[in-house]
Amino acid sequence: MNSEPKTYMPDSTPVLKAENVSKRYGQSDFVIEGFSYTFAKGTATGLTGPNGSGKTTLLRLLTTAAYPTSGEVKWGELNIHHKPHRYLAHTGFAFDSSELPQFANTDELLEVILRSRGLWKEDESPEKIDRLLTLLSLDERRRSLIGTYSSGMMQKTLLASALIAEPPLILLDEPFRALDVETRRTLTTYLNERKKKHGDTLIISSHLPEIVNELCDEVLTFPLGSRK
Repeated sequence: MNSEPKTYMPDSTPVLKAENVSKRYGQSDFVIEGFSYTFAKGTATGLTGPNGSGKTTLLRLLTTAAYPTSGEVKWGELNIHHKPHRYLAHTGFAFDSSELPQFANTDELLEVILRSRGLWKEDESPEKIDRLLTLLSLDERRRSLIGTYSSGMMQKTLLASALIAEPPLILLDEPFRALDVETRRTLTTYLNERKKKHGDTLIISSHLPEIVNELCDEVLTFPLGSRK
């Protein structure tokens, strides 16, 4: 008998597709040109390459923080840049910890995220927050102001804010920076579980080849201009 856990692939979850997407800023050269790709459900796609090669630009396009110069990105049949709020309700993303609220604590931030998505449950959500913060080794400072955190704690809070709603689409820009070895290991295990057991789609930019190789099913190497 096969003892491997079954992969959960909800049929109702749309697929994210980039269709002939190009992006440039002003009249400069294209950062991304003619990029088409399907991010399959239940897989992790790694983004690697030197700084300035377009990894963060692609993530910004996929989170609607940037608008394509041409082409489109679809979540199922929905053009994500036409109705971003409908799309973003199904995503979790972690980019820059400087955008975190400095005068809130982590408990408050995660509660706001769950309430804003209509996911707060008085009898379940506090325990859910407990589990995630314990996994990220942030439990002991969770009620201190975020503005007093170290860079590693900021990164853990940023990750917690991306993961707390358990979205089917997770986009992470250098998620392992400033993390200790143990937290890197537990985060990698958690993300692997999300894609294998729950069918989540992961898109991860990282300079750490050992983690990309362990976690990702396919790797896109930047710059993408010559990609067929």
